[in-house]
Amino acid sequence: MDLKTLALIVGANVIALAVGLQRLDTQGLVRLDNFVPYQILGQPCGLARDDFFAIISDRVVLATEVVYGAVLVENGFIVKVVQFHDSLEVPERVKLLKREAAALHRDLKNIYDYGHAVVSPGLVDMHVHMDEPGREHWEGIAAATSAAATGGVTTLFDMPLNSNPPTTDLHSLKKKQALVKRKAKVDVAIWAGLVPENAHDPALLQGLLDQGALGFKSFMSPAGIDGFSNVNRTHIEAALPVLKRNGVPYLVHAEIVGDDTEPQGLHSGNRKGDPRKYQTYLATRPKSFEANAVALLIDVLRKSKDQVMKPGFWLHIVHLANADLLQDIKQAQDEGLPLSVETAPHYIGFNDQDIADGNSLLKCAPPIRDKANQEGLFQGLKDGVIGGLASDHSPSPCADKLLDEGNFLKAWGGISGLQYVLPATWTAVKKLDPEADTESSLLRLASWWSLQPSQTTGLRYSKGQIAKGFHADLVVWDPDSLADTSVGFMQHKNPCSPYTSLPLYGKVLATFVEGQMVFDSQLGMSKNTCGKLISRQ
Repeated sequence: MDLKTLALIVGANVIALAVGLQRLDTQGLVRLDNFVPYQILGQPCGLARDDFFAIISDRVVLATEVVYGAVLVENGFIVKVVQFHDSLEVPERVKLLKREAAALHRDLKNIYDYGHAVVSPGLVDMHVHMDEPGREHWEGIAAATSAAATGGVTTLFDMPLNSNPPTTDLHSLKKKQALVKRKAKVDVAIWAGLVPENAHDPALLQGLLDQGALGFKSFMSPAGIDGFSNVNRTHIEAALPVLKRNGVPYLVHAEIVGDDTEPQGLHSGNRKGDPRKYQTYLATRPKSFEANAVALLIDVLRKSKDQVMKPGFWLHIVHLANADLLQDIKQAQDEGLPLSVETAPHYIGFNDQDIADGNSLLKCAPPIRDKANQEGLFQGLKDGVIGGLASDHSPSPCADKLLDEGNFLKAWGGISGLQYVLPATWTAVKKLDPEADTESSLLRLASWWSLQPSQTTGLRYSKGQIAKGFHADLVVWDPDSLADTSVGFMQHKNPCSPYTSLPLYGKVLATFVEGQMVFDSQLGMSKNTCGKLISRQ
């Protein structure tokens, strides 16, 4: 047998092995948490066909400074960050990088020089509703992760709803994990749902964690989705010991519908007033909803502070929209309580005066409030009381937004915006803090969108910063160029987003997920699924 024939036989068997393993994994017969077929075949799956390369930029955003330098990437990891002297010319840069590569016993053939564009750590979005399985017509894994890659998001966390059924038991979790492994274009982790039906079942909660869920999510108010009931204090107190012992985050939609207010789900309403007026809807979700919920959560933490708790547990308030609560939250944090908070780009990018009659694209819960509240939330981010940002990407079919009638009370309450979180945030930062120097703003954005979410979610040692040993999750972007917010460029399944056609600064030029170039503004999106499932180890 000649060598050519032998090579063909070996190649065919490797391909067969890769396909067979993928099928077994999808069927749940084996568990391969980080399986990507292209790795077995020895091929990069992204747009750039190399496993060792350098990225050069005048502005590389590290944890504490922005430097002129290069990032060396090998097999999906950052192996070195090289800082250049300001006077170093291009030929000398190349020579220096080749020497660094030689020290690693590698031959550097590929250098991506992005000039004055910014190289930041890839964004980590810990609050995304991909809606699969069961509601793929709302979004789906392929569309959501394509939008994420286009927008510079390299890791996302999928919520237990609005998939159908919600991810509240082992069967639904395994099914979602199998779909993520087949379809994801960026790295994906999964939150399990904590609901009244499983809150008192420590064995089931433990089983969900052992199967790979990174933590849990609950609603304290009606979610508007069948199969995902809201929890009360009894449910939270019953489940908390399991979460603390395991050192995993507990995310909570913190609103309690008041006794003096007609019960409202996220997406329904029957109130007096013109339903096309945003103020009519705003009146149905008063600030007291969030205030009562946050007060309850802080009290639960105080009264359970003597319970056994491993590092990694956080009671995490999602999408805070009431700036009045920042003082109470800071006091709890200063006491040492494990309380963390996020807000969303739409709460710092818009206020109630920006919402025209009938523009139900901006309906969400908690609702967008007045300008003073908008500015207060932004100050909370700058002060560090609010640790970071997350999209709360909650898409739906456009018909469910009732755009023709513009009825805020009956329209679906969720904002579609995953693709636009980077430019939406950058535009809001420049508007709300125009005197800040660019370097400070770049460092804050990287902290809010990468470093802090990674630390909160338990990924602090692999994601969220540009440093040796971390995954090469990178976004290259131009803060001075307009992002493409046209419908034609949108990756989401349903073309109804409040960001459509808005002038948002911060154009994404390229996105790398674990060293794979999954998006390039000139080449487009990689056709391959380079993302991995992130499971709790």
